[in-house]
Amino acid sequence: MRMKKCKKCGVKKPLSEFYKHALMVDGHLNICKDCKKAYIRKYSKTPKGKAVDRKREKTVKRKVWKKQYQRKYRERNRLKYKARTIVTNALRDGKLKREPCEVCGKKAESHHDDYNKPLEVRWLCFKHHRELHGQHPF
Repeated sequence: MRMKKCKKCGVKKPLSEFYKHALMVDGHLNICKDCKKAYIRKYSKTPKGKAVDRKREKTVKRKVWKKQYQRKYRERNRLKYKARTIVTNALRDGKLKREPCEVCGKKAESHHDDYNKPLEVRWLCFKHHRELHGQHPF
């Protein structure tokens, strides 16, 4: 297995941990995926990064891509999409009331343990919702 040293963190990692890049001698970027993701996360919060994102979101290509992606996602996750729509409508109509996070008490979003029961939701803040799903809370 071929290894490469990350320019940012200095750790030797397998080539699979580096993005492909045609202009590099070995065909892979000299910064590992983890370091590149951390950089992008930080950059996207700067004024310059936000301006780049806003400009990209206005392009026709991006709008078409987003529409296609959304359509495919909704087809793949029909039950999830219906449950979310029912919760949104119930909140709007006053049939369901948004509550604070059941863990910390902060502003919360709805979580379904079972999408077949769309109005049975748990209220979790962004951080605790991501932790429940085993995702990085960013």
